[in-house]
Amino acid sequence: MLQPKKPFFAVLLTFCLSLFLFCGTAGAVHPEEKSEIENLKNRIEALEAEKDGPEDDADFDLGRINRYLTLHGLLEVEAFYAKPDEGEEESDLTLATAELAIEATLNQMVGGHLTLLYEEEEDAEDDLNVDEAVISLRSAGHVFNQTPALHFGRMYVPFGSFNSYMVSDSLTLELGETRNTAALFALEGDFWSLALGTFNGDVDAAGDNDNLDSWVAALQFSLGENLAFGGSYLSDLAESDIGLVQDASLYTESVPAASAFVSGRYGQFGFEAEYLAALEDFDADVVLIGEDLTGDQPQSYNLELAWMISERMQAAGRYEKAKDFLEDMQRFGGTISYGLFGHMVVALEYLRTETDTQDSDTLTAQLALEF
Repeated sequence: MLQPKKPFFAVLLTFCLSLFLFCGTAGAVHPEEKSEIENLKNRIEALEAEKDGPEDDADFDLGRINRYLTLHGLLEVEAFYAKPDEGEEESDLTLATAELAIEATLNQMVGGHLTLLYEEEEDAEDDLNVDEAVISLRSAGHVFNQTPALHFGRMYVPFGSFNSYMVSDSLTLELGETRNTAALFALEGDFWSLALGTFNGDVDAAGDNDNLDSWVAALQFSLGENLAFGGSYLSDLAESDIGLVQDASLYTESVPAASAFVSGRYGQFGFEAEYLAALEDFDADVVLIGEDLTGDQPQSYNLELAWMISERMQAAGRYEKAKDFLEDMQRFGGTISYGLFGHMVVALEYLRTETDTQDSDTLTAQLALEF
């Protein structure tokens, strides 16, 4: 595959910076954070119970430290029970997420975003990691009636949408979510947005790991609050966090990928659909030794339907399918979420999982608190 010439990135960066030299300024806004955490926060916000008492005054901001800094946190505890059709049953109780985020607005032009994240996982180090660290600039000037913005740092690049009403991550997220230290230029507006970014990938074809050789592009349209759709492109799917390439020495040519999504709302109902796929084949040698990569052209799709039963209760159903990774897994099931108090949600999810080698049923209970 042809890669953009290196001078292209220098020219693009120079052009983007010039927008801020000749335009006015406005408050900085950072890119969207880790998708599964963003989904959980949206679900908590949608199901918040009515608030009582003076401590819940609408003018009181719990996270405000001072005029420059805002602190946010998220705690998520999960219990699960899994029963395979063959083999032993499993159950566990985990601290699935502990997040602490600091938002800084230093002046009208410059802002920063730092997120510390802990996720309890089997065979993983018990550490609090820097999940995101982003410097953001946003201009009050306009390009094509859009607001230009620049973001630099460790971030989730804008490949894939991954919107979900469920507790468990979608297979599209498993395949495509990508975090790296990147430079991102964005044009932001009410009806459409465009993002272009570049980063030095960790897995590079032909062993070249010394250049800004990976790039991402995303375009999204919004028709009011009820319909959004768009697509994105990643120059090399091997850069996604799932780690499709186990031996980089066997990786000879980049494999680009693309995604498309539709997100709709109508009254009490919501709908999510997304498709994400590699556009070319992975080499046979790479597939042969892959753990998650079990075919030459991985792809996945996710379909979800949600019903807001009441102001504090939501039901959602999902059907999703993977091909050429995770043993051609397909999953279907549903989630019931209930807003206990302000900023707190409890959820119960059932998923049926079927693969080429094993089928199983999983029941997951979740308690989440945002502050």
